[in-house]
Amino acid sequence: MLAAMLALAIVSGDTLGGPLTIDQAVDPSGTREVSLSPDGKHLVSVIFNGTNYGLLLHDTDTMAVRILSTGKRVTEGFWTYNKMPRDVTWVGNDLVAVDYGIEAESINLAGKKVAELGEQVIGPAERGNPLSPNLLVYSNVKDGDVELVNARTGDAKKLRHPSGKVIKWAFDRRGELRAVTVVNSAFWKDVSTVTNWYKSSATADWEKLGEFKLADDYWMPMYVPDEPDTLVVSARYGRDTYAIFSYDTKRHAIGEMMAGHPTQDILNVSGIDQSSFERVTTGGMTPQQIWFDAAWSRVQQTIDLALPNRINRISGDPKGKVLVFSYGDVDPGCWYLLDPEANTLQLVARARPAMNETSLRPMQMLTYAATDGMTVPAFLTRPDDKAQPSPLVVLIHGGPTARDYWNWNQEVQILAANGYAVFQPQFRGSSGFGRRFEEAGFGQWGMAMQDDITAGVQHLIKQGIVDPKRICIVGTSYGGYAALWGLAKTPDMYRCGVSFAGVSDIEYMFKDSSDTSGDKVSRELMLTRIGDARLNKEQFDQVSPLKHADRISAPVLLMHGEEDVRVPIAHGEKMKRALEQQGKKVQWLTFEREGHGLYYISNQVTYYETLLQFLNKYIGADVQPPKE
Repeated sequence: MLAAMLALAIVSGDTLGGPLTIDQAVDPSGTREVSLSPDGKHLVSVIFNGTNYGLLLHDTDTMAVRILSTGKRVTEGFWTYNKMPRDVTWVGNDLVAVDYGIEAESINLAGKKVAELGEQVIGPAERGNPLSPNLLVYSNVKDGDVELVNARTGDAKKLRHPSGKVIKWAFDRRGELRAVTVVNSAFWKDVSTVTNWYKSSATADWEKLGEFKLADDYWMPMYVPDEPDTLVVSARYGRDTYAIFSYDTKRHAIGEMMAGHPTQDILNVSGIDQSSFERVTTGGMTPQQIWFDAAWSRVQQTIDLALPNRINRISGDPKGKVLVFSYGDVDPGCWYLLDPEANTLQLVARARPAMNETSLRPMQMLTYAATDGMTVPAFLTRPDDKAQPSPLVVLIHGGPTARDYWNWNQEVQILAANGYAVFQPQFRGSSGFGRRFEEAGFGQWGMAMQDDITAGVQHLIKQGIVDPKRICIVGTSYGGYAALWGLAKTPDMYRCGVSFAGVSDIEYMFKDSSDTSGDKVSRELMLTRIGDARLNKEQFDQVSPLKHADRISAPVLLMHGEEDVRVPIAHGEKMKRALEQQGKKVQWLTFEREGHGLYYISNQVTYYETLLQFLNKYIGADVQPPKE
């Protein structure tokens, strides 16, 4: 059968066209999600036309499509809002749970409302029983209150847990809440504790399994198996990366490792309630899926051959119809339906159909050595296949305990389409590359973290990939800080710099009006990962773009959302004044009604147009390089 399936007829109509435009890149219309019913007879897709969301119901035999639900205006008292479907979960074969962003309900396949489901659906309550009507839902997302709701009747049961903010839930096969991880903070001090709790049965009392400091490398529960006195947990116990372990609730001890990878985190497992896992998904530069189920493994190999150079996620029945979500660096994502009987792999929907007729650039993965010998991973996207050096945009991610991914990236593709190579270094402190790599960035804002970025640019210069006289550094949030500090620390390297919503001074970040400085847990994490401003003021001053604006010689573009609560606009305003007082070239742009990012399409267009105009002015193809 595998040999026959390798000859699949892919009904897609893929085409390539001209370079990506800004309007095409920011066009939000397309499919947000596709979900296959347990019996494989129907698909439900969430679509967005640029204004409204809707649900479509597909017949998988005929591929006939009809509208199941559309968004509508709802008035409740003095409050009028758009009620538009955002997410779906099948409940059996004839019922769909629909999230509207602020509330949820179940509907039948005629689109008729059946029951109210609280504020947000978490997922099925009973593992391995797709026909069960029971769902886990948030009755109050803000407070973290969870209920068990029958999607056919609306009957709800509140799930109670020990006091604290729940950051991890774990249920048994029957959907009973049996383990939680909660955080509690001291009233007068920035001291928080993380506690793991467990119930030996649905009716038993909660018992404490362990208590940790916020900065500890604590474990968290994933699932409560049928085996008594046992949990399945995620931990880095004695390891650099996250793995899946058994946990003995009587001895309060980590047991056998169930799944692990020497250099990559285990991100997810399926079949966790079976005698052996069906699939393990690992992290790394690209996620990897390892199937232990032979039937699913054969399907995965078939799909990967038919859709190469992509990440292909599959669901359904390996002996029946299979839904495939396929995406990659040059594809925002497509859904296909595999029908073994018809021997076809048919296109169902596209995430971003505006990309269909554009020529996108592949994202290359590479590594390089930092000044202390540490290996740093990175992504490089080149504007074309020509050998000559390109102008370079060094694009720094935020967080900084975050990371970039090998996938469709709107900003990267816009820059590449306009002739710029794009370099995304995953400097130390980035997450997803092991504990040692992440913790190597603690307390290193402006120091080793910045040196990793510099070493990456120097690596590209030595390789002859980029034009050393046409380099600009760009970033958002922490990335904005790194862009500004790069201009000050290595002024000869960059011809310009761009900061969107960037931190301008670390000491000020600890006392600004942001949501992080106003939150006990966030403040404690900042103290752990960045340092104490009360004890490290001199160190922080030494790496402050604001306090060293005089060292910046290249032109600067500062952009900020006026309603940003993560990095308040005061950071940008202070930096603007400091640069102007030093007589530096600075361009300033703010966005009304925007926070720590850009929600409105018109503002996204303005951002990219301004960014490209700035880059073209200082490192564009027509710019004469400075004389030595």
